[in-house]
Amino acid sequence: MQTRRQSRNTAGVSTLSPPPSSPSTSTPGFFGAHPNIFWYVPNLVGYLRVLSAGYAFAVARTDPTSFAIAYLFSFVCDDLDGRLARALGQCSTFGVVLDMVTDRVATTCLLALLGAQTPCLLLPALLLIALDIASHWFQMFATMSQGSKTHKDTSSKSLLVRLYYRHRLLMGACCVSCEVLYVAIFLLQSGVKIAVTPGPFGGPMLATPTLVTLFQKVGINAIQTGRNLPVVALLALLALPGFVLKQFANWKQLETASKTVVLTQVKELGASKRN
Repeated sequence: MQTRRQSRNTAGVSTLSPPPSSPSTSTPGFFGAHPNIFWYVPNLVGYLRVLSAGYAFAVARTDPTSFAIAYLFSFVCDDLDGRLARALGQCSTFGVVLDMVTDRVATTCLLALLGAQTPCLLLPALLLIALDIASHWFQMFATMSQGSKTHKDTSSKSLLVRLYYRHRLLMGACCVSCEVLYVAIFLLQSGVKIAVTPGPFGGPMLATPTLVTLFQKVGINAIQTGRNLPVVALLALLALPGFVLKQFANWKQLETASKTVVLTQVKELGASKRN
């Protein structure tokens, strides 16, 4: 038989509320910052970009139109993965590297394809590849040495590079211009002509001697003076300003990043001497 005190103690124990639960430590869901970075949604988009670009180059010689569609699809996804990473909180160093490497490899392969198909474009294509890779590699190393997590440095000493990375519209226009120009040249070299361009008064736009000469410089001989100008040719012409600006930005990026790398080492040497 329980005593009165034991009864009170028993009742007290039975009526005690459970201790407050600790904050949830469960793993975030698939659309959150979970530990398996390889399966982040933006990285899955990155893998899709690689597959799409791979397919594009596999059919480039036999089906230029399918090549253009697949390649441009891969390029468009370049913007999608970044937006998804920010929206879902799934930004990762792996994703940044995957994105940049995919960009560089895809552009390199396309330029190599143009150079292989048209001998007069081989040297220009190789120079563009060298500038593209060198400028981005130096930029990546320079920004990482300054503690940044991305090569898109908005504090560069070059006004053009700052504007280029601060204004996504400008950067996007330049990147799109380059890819559209390269794809358009490839399609024209392959004999693909998509309709004709409308002139200022609704009629077809005719190729002038200057335009014909310009296209012949890049190995395109199918366009003749006084004939209708294909839409693909007009796209190539419209992309030229953005292409030129992008190459100039790459050069300034290489120049400023090289100086940053040197100055960083000079400061380190000065600090080690004082110590």
